[in-house]
Amino acid sequence: MLTVLASTGDRPPEKKKMARPKRHPFPDYMTVDGDRGGFIVRNPITGKKKRFGPHEEALARQTAERLAAWVRKERERAKLFSGGETIAGLVERWKADRLPFMPWDTRTRQEALWKMDRIARELGDRLVKRTDCLFLEDWLNSFCRSTDSFNKWRYALVLLWRFAVSRRLAEANEAEKIEARSASKKLEINHKIRQPLDVDGFKAVHAAAPPFLQLAMELSLVTLQARTEVCNMRHDDFRDGYLFVIRDKVSGDSDMAFIKIVVTEQLEDIRRRARQLYGIASPFLVHRPPDRRSRQWTAGKPHWTYVNPEYLSKAFARARDATGLYGELKPLERPTFHEIRGLGARLYRASGMAEDAIRALMTHSHKRTTRIYLEGGREALSDDDFQPVTAPLRLADVLGGH
Repeated sequence: MLTVLASTGDRPPEKKKMARPKRHPFPDYMTVDGDRGGFIVRNPITGKKKRFGPHEEALARQTAERLAAWVRKERERAKLFSGGETIAGLVERWKADRLPFMPWDTRTRQEALWKMDRIARELGDRLVKRTDCLFLEDWLNSFCRSTDSFNKWRYALVLLWRFAVSRRLAEANEAEKIEARSASKKLEINHKIRQPLDVDGFKAVHAAAPPFLQLAMELSLVTLQARTEVCNMRHDDFRDGYLFVIRDKVSGDSDMAFIKIVVTEQLEDIRRRARQLYGIASPFLVHRPPDRRSRQWTAGKPHWTYVNPEYLSKAFARARDATGLYGELKPLERPTFHEIRGLGARLYRASGMAEDAIRALMTHSHKRTTRIYLEGGREALSDDDFQPVTAPLRLADVLGGH
């Protein structure tokens, strides 16, 4: 059999692939500005930021490269000081010697650790003796946008430098020299700029939300609890016709921190749907399968399906922005997950519920209480330590045939 091979002239010419231009990775300390478009160059030592427009990428890269060279020189200069304690080392010593003896609840302790870790991450290479109040105040001003945030971060620095003075690592408490900001409402900076959430906004965000966030929003609206309490609600908190709740934020200061909510048909329906959520057996009502089920993503969580309160807030913000309802507002003005409590309270008041009952459901009270939870933990409480309240709101009246 004779085989005839086609000549190369009979073949169609191969198309040349167009080479894609290579996009060089961003240099250190340069990131994309996701909110405004463009680029951000951030000084890791001072915390100050410089923003560049979408068409200033070349200038942003040049600035970031010069900044990186300056940071390297600063860190090399710091190494010349022998025997000096760095801020990172000070943080580690404080965590070992002072943190175990701070009379804080779990949430306060976690927030303090988060702040100290950020201080070590951003200021860790600096020597304590070379850091003064002017530098610390500039660092706080670089990211603290509110009086409350500024004062809380200042307090973390005060604790750190107080320890440094006690260990003779610093001559004076430089953080205490920073003047705390006034919380007076006479100052415009202290006026609330976040917009409230209305029913239409709730319904729109709810429709755009993933299932775990929908469930969390419903729980917050019905029970008037904040994100931490919603994330921590467990199936075994339902006992004898009540949902038992501990409001961690005020558990050491208020009798109303311990409540038991009468389980209505609405709450029972939410619990039933929680058991079916994602087809996962989880002890928590609000739960989700993690993006990556690895030790890195599950470390520190009470269960691998647990939803962290910070993640819940970010998920709400993504769903909110996806609706386009608040696009004309600045990010700080847009309603957050916390605004659901206010919406629920207004709905209860409109339904004729007494204000005292609403305050009880929201755990708002100025009465002092014994430190049962702090001293003995959850196991020290009996069911009689919780105050019964009601949560009769029906989601069908809000969502329309839910």
